[in-house]
Parts: sequence; structure tokens; C-alpha cells
Amino acid sequence: MRRLPGVVSGEERSGSTVVSVLIGPDTVYFSNLGDSRGIAVSNASLMVVTEDHKPFRADEQKRISLAGGTVSMQRINGNLAVSRALGDYDYKNRLDRGPFEQLVSPEPDLYPLARRPEDEFIVLACDGVWDVITNDELYRFVRYQLTLTNNLEQICATLLDTCLGRVRCINALGFA
Repeated sequence: MRRLPGVVSGEERSGSTVVSVLIGPDTVYFSNLGDSRGIAVSNASLMVVTEDHKPFRADEQKRISLAGGTVSMQRINGNLAVSRALGDYDYKNRLDRGPFEQLVSPEPDLYPLARRPEDEFIVLACDGVWDVITNDELYRFVRYQLTLTNNLEQICATLLDTCLGRVRCINALGFA
């Protein structure tokens, strides 16, 4: 990625979080990097599978400190709100440190989850969803929507409309 023209020229300085899932015959493998999150629902129970990489987590804060950074206002050096991501090369310049020892690490966490006959669904989403809806609210929202339709595209559109409505409400009330 460092060799992409926009990165080389300095025009592109941003990064990206990632969440993914690989479904095998016996195991579901979740992976996340940053604050994109995956959850699974099985037997009417929410199973939070991934954990966000936030700078204020003790393990992340230790790595950031060892790389010469600080955590203030719950952000790396007061700026970046995630501690693991692809890109964000301004935070990956320590030549004396390996890639996983930088202010921002590209190392994902992996979460294997045994498959069961009572598994219902998986949700993968970025912080734009998780910043305005809790794991439990999303789980209940999707379960309810599935009683109305099996059209997953429609459920996703309704979810995004709901999240955008919450953001507009928060902004209107002056809480953003």
C-alpha cells in the first residue's frame, strides 16, 4: 500500500479499518482491525465476537507509549481514534520498530467461533454504525427486521437510515 501513487505523493494520508469473516464447515473465523466490528447471533443470543482497537485500551496504550506516542482525549497523540488500521502511514514511521510495534498497528485480531446448528446471523459493520447503535440494539433490530422480510438489502438500508436518523438527532440537539 505504501507504493500506491497517492501515498507516495503524500496526497493520500488516511487509513481504513477492516472486519471480515471466513465461514468454514465447522468454524467461523472473524477478523478485525480498528473499530469495524463483527457480531454473531446464535440460539437467540448475542455473541459479541470482535473487540474494537481503541487507543485507551491498556494493551494498545502500552504499544503506543513504547512507540513514542501518547493517548489524550482517547486518541493517539490527540488525533486518531483507532489504534490499528491499514494505511495511516503518518503513524508508522519508527524505523527502529517492526510493523506491529508502531503507533498504529496493521495487525488484526482473529476470533474463531465454532459453528452450531442454532446459528442465526452475522453482522459486519464499520464505526458509522457502531458509533450510534449498541451491539444489543443492533442484534434486536436485525432479529425484528428478519420477522418482517428476508430481503437483506432492505434490512441493511433500513439499518443505515436508522443510524443516519440518530446522527441527525444528535447533531440537532448539539451533542456532536
